[in-house]
Amino acid sequence: MYRTVIFDLDGTLLDTIGDLAAAANAVCRENGWPEYTVQAVEGMVGHGIPNLVSRFSPAEAQEPQTLERTLAQFNRVYGAHNMELTAPYAGMPELLKKLKAAGVQLAVCSNKADEFSQVIVAHYFPGIFEVIRGNLPGTPVKPDPGVARGILEKLNARPEETLMVGDSDVDIRTGHNAGLKACGVTWGFRSRENLVNAGADFLADTPAELEKLLMN
Repeated sequence: MYRTVIFDLDGTLLDTIGDLAAAANAVCRENGWPEYTVQAVEGMVGHGIPNLVSRFSPAEAQEPQTLERTLAQFNRVYGAHNMELTAPYAGMPELLKKLKAAGVQLAVCSNKADEFSQVIVAHYFPGIFEVIRGNLPGTPVKPDPGVARGILEKLNARPEETLMVGDSDVDIRTGHNAGLKACGVTWGFRSRENLVNAGADFLADTPAELEKLLMN
């Protein structure tokens, strides 16, 4: 049984794509740019909000100053509307409560901006996570292992007793870069093939399967 589990947020704990896509398209409308399907935005997420903004911005809006303004637009819209369509994946709240009751240390490691990560996790999973770490300006995003290693240090956790759980190759590589085993979950924003190609040590198709892995 793992003593510490580090979870990704978007696509792993929460289905956030509706609010992310709505905010992206609101910014596109505001600027007179083409809008995107939810599925298209799903393919853009995972590397942090500045990267998402760059991906949905057209070629003529890629200058650094323009991207900075667009990022501010997105943060304003998303900050006001980031819990309207978002919801936990079925079975995740129950699994987290079981892990917490079993004495497992739980943490969140996300590429979502830290200010949003803190508020959203506290809203949907109050009192569950001992550490919540989103991306801070000027710091590398996953798969850089810095944040994950910081979580290990904060929790005094041993790498061999810790599992990284996420829905994308970014999470698998983050875990491996930090010296951890990594489990890919297939209900999120990336395919099973994406997780397999990244070298996931384990795969879980449902929270119930993840529970079996974590509680053994």
